[in-house]
Amino acid sequence: MKLKIYTLALLSLTVFSCQTVKTGTAKTIDISGVGVIHKPVIADLDVQEQKITKTITLKSMESLEAAKNEIVRNLLNENNADLLVEPKFESKTKNGKTDLTVTGWLAFYKNFRTIEEKDIKLLEVRPAVINRVETNQSTILEKVKK
Repeated sequence: MKLKIYTLALLSLTVFSCQTVKTGTAKTIDISGVGVIHKPVIADLDVQEQKITKTITLKSMESLEAAKNEIVRNLLNENNADLLVEPKFESKTKNGKTDLTVTGWLAFYKNFRTIEEKDIKLLEVRPAVINRVETNQSTILEKVKK
């Protein structure tokens, strides 16, 4: 009887230990937020001229929004980029498998500097865009291969 209990306990530990949960965040626009007061800093944005594309195959019934955040985060990490400009997503489902593709321009922040008189006009152009922050968090459940 004790052997059956130990076997069952060992089997259940093996089944539940085969999953890894990955979490991360990806910012897709400005770095300011509500309630944050700081001396304004301006940075140039170096946007690459060529578009970049990445495709992943969803392994299970993952949330499409979570998968979108994950693919952008992975693309930025792989290229050591700061953000993806104008990301466009396309998903295709065939035989129960979904391929998710993102296309956009990689961008890098450079030349951080304190705001100057000449930069103030930039803030007047689109204050609604400058003051908006969009941070997405994703959680993807993966099975570990043995």
